[in-house]
Amino acid sequence: MALEPGELPPKNKLIPTKREDGTYELDRVRHRALNGEVVRTSAVGRTKKDCIDEWMRRFDINNRKGSKRKRVSRRVQFAPTDPMSKVFAEMDRQWKQRVEDGTLSRDTHSNYHRTIYPCKPGPKNHNPDAFKLETEMGDLSIVEAADAADITDYLDEVAETAPSRAEMQHLVLGMAFKMTVLGRGLPTSDNPMPHVICPARKPTIPRPLARPLQISMYAYIVEARPREGAYLRLYYLFLLGTGVRPGEGLAVRWVDIATETLEDGSVRTVAYIGATVRRRTKIGTFRHPNRKSGNPYWIVLPQWLAAELAAEKARVRPVSDEDPVFRGPVSQSWVSVQSAEDSVLRLRRESPVPDFRLSDLRDTVASHIASLTKDDDRASAQLGHTDGKLSIAQKYYISAEAKRVAVVDNADELELLNPLEVGANWESDGDMSV
Repeated sequence: MALEPGELPPKNKLIPTKREDGTYELDRVRHRALNGEVVRTSAVGRTKKDCIDEWMRRFDINNRKGSKRKRVSRRVQFAPTDPMSKVFAEMDRQWKQRVEDGTLSRDTHSNYHRTIYPCKPGPKNHNPDAFKLETEMGDLSIVEAADAADITDYLDEVAETAPSRAEMQHLVLGMAFKMTVLGRGLPTSDNPMPHVICPARKPTIPRPLARPLQISMYAYIVEARPREGAYLRLYYLFLLGTGVRPGEGLAVRWVDIATETLEDGSVRTVAYIGATVRRRTKIGTFRHPNRKSGNPYWIVLPQWLAAELAAEKARVRPVSDEDPVFRGPVSQSWVSVQSAEDSVLRLRRESPVPDFRLSDLRDTVASHIASLTKDDDRASAQLGHTDGKLSIAQKYYISAEAKRVAVVDNADELELLNPLEVGANWESDGDMSV
């Protein structure tokens, strides 16, 4: 196979041989310069590493012979013998720079970082035995790590216990080996990742709650009156009446709930879904001004949920419409998804649904709308599954004032999910206050 201009020779050509005097040499290794001319580069070193490092230095010089290009690449350059830990460290440095530049979110960088490096020991490190790329590959050289079969076997093993982690590590390794190719640490043809298939994640099985369980679970929350999660009653209703993600529900402010009068004189209540809650060390829980994925949108609320929200607002009399609808019992501020899930874990053991999860309500809404309307697209729209990205026109040419946010109206169908219709009158209760 002909070498590309400027490309490193195959790695089997870069194995130094030991001479009689004990030194190592690479003799007249053929490659093509940037202008396409065939050149040969040699080097001698006291050790194999010294020999390869010297060869790489001369390769860089010979690579530009006969060319007017004098500028050295701004990218970090690698040698095939460099450890993968050097590649990982350079990736992490670039990610941090992108966070400072505003082109990468801090949370995305955190996810990438945790994929590579072990977490510090402590109570928040829930899985100290998790697979980490630095631990498994950091001491391997670039050439040693670039083995498609070994990488595939490794990711398959990770996927047995943590499919999502295997998927993330496949993504990060793809970026790592791309960096080594661009940094001349590997020939393009030796990049293993095009041959490594990302382990398939098992499809998630939806867990919608049947109508009797929806009602009995709500009744149980009302009766249990959990001190640490007094907001759970209204929060349960909100998720059941909208189908939004748990974090997006917790990010709703009073200003995000609005009433509209239509042309026919009817009034409807809508909720803006355009943010989520996040938690960060030293900062705490805060409202992040973007959804987990997808564009912001409006949902028309069923009347029973609109009435509950109006009653709650009249009861708490928020100082500002910027206040969160769901407030923590201690902080009186934003509730993290983890805190809400912990409250559910403590509560659910004696409940009618011992394995209840907040995400079950999202499955419930989607299944309800799809079965009632026979239209999967309407269910998808209710969950906010839009294209997920702004179009070029929206991003660069249409002013923010002119942008229109989609309004999803399944309110009539959601009226049938009202858990307050049965039996007792469960209105907003002062004893349930935070």
